[in-house]
Amino acid sequence: MGIFCEINIAKAGNGEFRAGDVVSGSIKYAVDVNTVFKNITVSLKGVGNLYIRDTQNNKSSDYFNKEEYVDIDSVIVHEEVLLPTGQYETQFSFALPENIPPSFAYRSNEYDYYIKCKISYYIRIKFDRPGMLQLPVRFKKEIAVRTDLIPTLPRDPIIYAKQKKVIKLFAANKIMSVKANIENSVINGGETVRFNYEIFNDTNVEITGVEVKLVEVHKFKASGLYDVKRYKNIGAQHRTAGIKGGDTQKADFAITIPFDLRTLQYSNIAFRDYFVKIKVLLPSFRRNFALHIPIEVGDKNGEAGVHSESPPSYWEVMGECIKDKAFNDNGWSTDEDM
Repeated sequence: MGIFCEINIAKAGNGEFRAGDVVSGSIKYAVDVNTVFKNITVSLKGVGNLYIRDTQNNKSSDYFNKEEYVDIDSVIVHEEVLLPTGQYETQFSFALPENIPPSFAYRSNEYDYYIKCKISYYIRIKFDRPGMLQLPVRFKKEIAVRTDLIPTLPRDPIIYAKQKKVIKLFAANKIMSVKANIENSVINGGETVRFNYEIFNDTNVEITGVEVKLVEVHKFKASGLYDVKRYKNIGAQHRTAGIKGGDTQKADFAITIPFDLRTLQYSNIAFRDYFVKIKVLLPSFRRNFALHIPIEVGDKNGEAGVHSESPPSYWEVMGECIKDKAFNDNGWSTDEDM
């Protein structure tokens, strides 16, 4: 006995569905012998799966997490029925929920952790036959989902500041201070984030330089394991001259955000956020310090909405499926390196 299936999904704009869109299409299926079914169910499903293997200390431990974003069923056969040999067709139409994360795939094997995470959405048809030993037969087809950014950061100018106390024996403690002003913390891919900073060195220790860069951070939450983070520098990093004791340095910056960057919201297992890092470099016997300016990156093809329940910001909470693509891990660093 064989079951054959073809799932056809109506095309979405740019090949991707957005939260709230209707996913519709048809399913053609056939049986090559007369077959009794007790249920035939068409479903729209969205799930997130996270797997982390911790290989520290010469031993391996596995950690998992999973969450469900959408699970809608349409039962087309709900009692035992004999389907004669032949071909059949059924239509489906489902609405994606509003507050869901986008499709997402990530894989990394760096720094004592193997991380694999996938958020996927798909149409599935399941054939159930009577009998304890009859396993269900399933067919599914994935859809790509993109979601619009719901801002949690201000669109107006905002100031961030940080100080470092420099301790010196037999002398009063002095401070180094960095203050930055960003025009807009909510940016679309392809747009430019503009900010300026002022660093005052009220010490007799010379600042050897200042590094400015855009950083992408992924955070993963597996059950029974502390949060695992991965950082990646985006684009070129900029370095300015040193600052002598008693001097002040001011600078203006404009960093263009790549088109393919997106903040990842509405997931409790995976987070993707961005920040501008202003790193003050000190002599080798001193510890560097940095100011992080959080930004959120959206999609200029969509419009940021205002929901009654916006997702928490990262900064507040600090088969027939398509195979995961391997990601290039060049440029990743550990939390300690940041």
